[in-house]
Formats: sequence, C-alpha cells, structure tokens
Amino acid sequence: MRGSKITHNPFSRILNIQGRMFQVKRTLPINKIKINEFEDWASLLKQYYHVDTILRTDEELWMCNEIKTIDYVEIKH
Repeated sequence: MRGSKITHNPFSRILNIQGRMFQVKRTLPINKIKINEFEDWASLLKQYYHVDTILRTDEELWMCNEIKTIDYVEIKH
C-alpha cells in the first residue's frame, strides 16, 4: 500500500497508515472473492474473519484489526 509501513514480527504483521496502526490477520486475493455477488460483502467478511477493518489494494483484501491508541497519565511514585 502506498504511504504505509509494514512491520514484521514473529507473530503478526503491523501496518502503519497515516498514523493509524493495524494488525493484519489475513490477506486474500481479490479475484478469489465474489465481491459483486453480495451487497454486504464487507460486513460478511468482517464477521467471518473477526476483524474490524478491511483494506483493499489493487490485488488483495487485507483483513485487519485496528490497534487502538489510548490516552494515559503516567503514575510516578
């Protein structure tokens, strides 16, 4: 994906796009998925693969979960 950075570790791939981070759970070739057959194909795939985000490239669909950022205050003793 243009403008993104992929970090590989032994357990998963982390994708950084415009300051948002995603854990890539699975990639699927777009020609294997019958997108035009179902009106709600994205929500069906999200439910089946237990992801909250689907990213699309020219040739692949990336099934991802967004890594949420939190605001915190460090407690010092």
